[in-house]
Amino acid sequence: MSPSALIAVDVILLYTLLGPLVLFAVYVLFDRISQDDSPGPKAGPSKKDPALGSARDIDDFFDQA
Repeated sequence: MSPSALIAVDVILLYTLLGPLVLFAVYVLFDRISQDDSPGPKAGPSKKDPALGSARDIDDFFDQA
C-alpha cells in the first residue's frame, strides 16, 4: 500500500475514533459553563401568583398609581 493511502486510512480511523470523544468533551464543556454556580436557592415561581389576584388586590394596585 502506498504511503498516501496509509495516511488517508489513518486519518479516517483517527476521526472515527476520536471524533465522538471530542464532540462529547465539547458537550460537557458547554454543560459545565451553563450551570449556575450560586449556592443560594434557585429562582422559582413565587408562592402567590400575581395573575390570580382578587378584585380587592386589583383595586389596591390601581389606587397606588
